[in-house]
Amino acid sequence: MGARGNIVLALMFALLLAASGLALLTHSDTHLRIIAARRDKRLEAAALEQALLFRLHGYREQLAAADMNAYAAPQSAFFNNATFPDLEADGALSRLRFQCLPVVAGNGFSCTRILAHVRCRQAEGRLEFAGRAGVDLLSGDIPAGEFGLLVTRGGAGSAAAFLAGRGVEYAGSQLPLVGDCELRMETGRLLCAALGLPVEVPDWRRIREKFHLEPSAAPIAPGVYLARDEGEVTAVFVEGDLEKLEFSAGDGRQCVAFSRDGRSQVLSYRPGEGALDWSGADGPAVAGARFGEKIIVHGSVWDITQSGTAAFLPESRLELLACGRLVVRTALEGGSLGLGKEKLPCLLLMTAANDFFSNEAIAADVVMDIAGAATVQAQVIAAGKLVNGNGSVEISGGLLAADIENSGRLRVGGADGRFALATGVRLPGFKLLKNFCVHFIQESADE
Repeated sequence: MGARGNIVLALMFALLLAASGLALLTHSDTHLRIIAARRDKRLEAAALEQALLFRLHGYREQLAAADMNAYAAPQSAFFNNATFPDLEADGALSRLRFQCLPVVAGNGFSCTRILAHVRCRQAEGRLEFAGRAGVDLLSGDIPAGEFGLLVTRGGAGSAAAFLAGRGVEYAGSQLPLVGDCELRMETGRLLCAALGLPVEVPDWRRIREKFHLEPSAAPIAPGVYLARDEGEVTAVFVEGDLEKLEFSAGDGRQCVAFSRDGRSQVLSYRPGEGALDWSGADGPAVAGARFGEKIIVHGSVWDITQSGTAAFLPESRLELLACGRLVVRTALEGGSLGLGKEKLPCLLLMTAANDFFSNEAIAADVVMDIAGAATVQAQVIAAGKLVNGNGSVEISGGLLAADIENSGRLRVGGADGRFALATGVRLPGFKLLKNFCVHFIQESADE
């Protein structure tokens, strides 16, 4: 019995080893199949992700090349599946479906958000990648401040081809636009509003009355004048050219120095506070007032510069309007432009195409005459050209100009500064796409 029992135990142990080995082989095969399936899923997911990104890129390129003004109602005539049909490439099916959401209406223009729902999946699979891209459709009487980059010259070709030909880099979220556009510049009305005149068409008699000068219809003498209201200096008005306009900031105060005829006058203030100080003869009369941060020049400014380590406080929003040329000679930037910091525009540089009073056409270029590399934290609206010399210049805000001349490197950031004077320049009866943005990308295994 002992020997027989040992034999039985040995056979049972052998059977157990065989079953264990078979189970191990089966488990290993199953494990290998799981690994292969996961690898295949990763490869399929990577392929679908690339297909989705490619379709989103193609969608943005179609938007950039399209002229919304060719459609009476682009939200239905352009954003549809006839323009963007379902596509199949490399075994991946992609489709776009559109949703229109009204965002805002009023002040002569409306905004509709177009959401494009993009889905990509393999023809023989359950795995699906989905994304949602949004773009705003503006229509009507559109303010210039809504544009990231707009060149109003006529001519054939896309915005991308125009900018590449001028050596211009554009980093804004708004889609750039180059075309034959007719602007409405209400600079006379803006002048009256900035100075607090109770009219919309300026004249010298009203100007004299505002500055407490002898009544007359004759122009006032060249100089720097403060437009005063109750507890506030709403604007600085300069009659004639300025030789130099210098910006500096420090210790919580924003400073602007006005130089002409060998004399300099300095205005210092805290944005939004009643803390103004003025070095001119009427300084005591305006001490402690608020400043409306508007500078109006009836002429050109030949040297716009920064003094010290910072031109602006972060909260400053200075607005400069001139009927003439503006020439920037140095960088104009805040004091904390560290890596990753958003360079919001602190200054509006704006020129008018016609004289405020005579309405005669004038040269109205904005010129960047800067050596080396420089950042200009400004939004630029030039009735003439934007001219860049041999320097490497980055304009942090948006750019609107009749044309661009660039001999160096020019980069436009397209950031929105929201300046009041910019609302006086509009494109009436226009349609524009802006703010293209991919909201999310996600994976799904639903049927």
